[in-house]
Amino acid sequence: MKIKALVAAIGAFAVVANAGDHVDAKAPIVAEESLGATISTGYMTNYLFYGVDFGENAIWTGIDYTITELPIPVSVGVWYINPTSGSQNDELDLYASVAGPSIAGFDTSITATAFLYPELGSGETYEIAAGVTRSLGIVDMSASAHYDLELEAWYFDTGVEKSFGISDNTDLVISAGVGYSIDYFSQGGGLNHAYVQASLPIALSSNVTLSPYIGGLFALDAIDSIQDDIVHGGVSLSVEF
Repeated sequence: MKIKALVAAIGAFAVVANAGDHVDAKAPIVAEESLGATISTGYMTNYLFYGVDFGENAIWTGIDYTITELPIPVSVGVWYINPTSGSQNDELDLYASVAGPSIAGFDTSITATAFLYPELGSGETYEIAAGVTRSLGIVDMSASAHYDLELEAWYFDTGVEKSFGISDNTDLVISAGVGYSIDYFSQGGGLNHAYVQASLPIALSSNVTLSPYIGGLFALDAIDSIQDDIVHGGVSLSVEF
């Protein structure tokens, strides 16, 4: 039944997107030059952090800005989420990222993140992550390694993504991947979870994108004692300026 619901939801998103194109009969949206800032907000049925459900019916918002005046461009951001049910308190993330050199065709990056919990008033933690991305032609791949300085724990993930054009202003993006953790949610190392997801980015204008999504998460050895498999979904709205 969950698989049928997943397929039905993706089909409904596609029908709505195409219906809008037929009604408006617009030409493809031409992107305008961005100043480097993005404001986003959205809703998640489940806030999944490294494969673990940290709360349900979550509302989030974020601001990202790329500082281009520095010798090396730095992307900084603030992200806040508040699950309205479940055991998790609200969370505020502060982060900064720099692009590294291209190595053997792989684009690299380094990101530092502070995870803060305003409702608790304490318990913050800090993370350093390294990421690589590369287009393989058929699909785009990505991989990252995360080290939590407080927990002294590692989390790794890798995945692939493929985009299909549905209309001039709408794509269907299918992604899948797997995570591996060491001393993060359990002692020792093991496969953390696998996932599949389908999203439907819809360009409402040259700088506004609506992105509904639906996905499936499958708990593996490292978290299967604390986490069930989940079918989840949500939607986001982002504005670039």
